[in-house]
Amino acid sequence: MKQGGGMELFVWQEIYSVGVEAIDNQHKRLFAIANRFHAAYKQGAGRSALAAIFKELVDYTVMHFSDEERMMLECGYPDYDRHKANHEKLVGLVLGYQRQMQSSEPGVEPHAMNFIKTWLNGHVLGMDRNYRDCLCTAPLAAKG
Repeated sequence: MKQGGGMELFVWQEIYSVGVEAIDNQHKRLFAIANRFHAAYKQGAGRSALAAIFKELVDYTVMHFSDEERMMLECGYPDYDRHKANHEKLVGLVLGYQRQMQSSEPGVEPHAMNFIKTWLNGHVLGMDRNYRDCLCTAPLAAKG
């Protein structure tokens, strides 16, 4: 995560890498969407513009989680059930923010922004690093 007053919330660094190119590329894309949401928010974009970017984040997150879960199953990741349950919880939270953004509920944007910061940073550096060894040693990692 970047510190300071710039418009980018996330700057990709090797510390975020899980060692599987396909997943790293998806994480980079999630960071890019989060950065667009952050920039639009900081520039005072309207609710509809922010909601559109957030929808893109939700849709891409669902696809990403599906890919991650498939890869975890293919390599026999032993903590798959807990990781999948965490994904389901996160999807529920992002869908909740998406519903709030699509409604006329005031003030949801800063809460959504804080959630994005905490979630992406915590999930990629936390739970996703836990499957690194399993995915990196599996034959599918070569497909990257």
